[in-house]
Amino acid sequence: MEPAPVHDNPVVAAAYTHPGSAGLLVFTENGYLSLLEIYSVSDEPISAWPDPRFIER
Repeated sequence: MEPAPVHDNPVVAAAYTHPGSAGLLVFTENGYLSLLEIYSVSDEPISAWPDPRFIER
């Protein structure tokens, strides 16, 4: 499979509308996925991936 065009990192930054304190970052290296990170700005850690229906770019 050919790599995707190279972009600045993060390639995508999105926030969840529920819970409103979580977000998602996508990073690439040389056109391939290198890191997928979910983060929280609340005091509670994320114990499961939030429902993708609530992602807002």
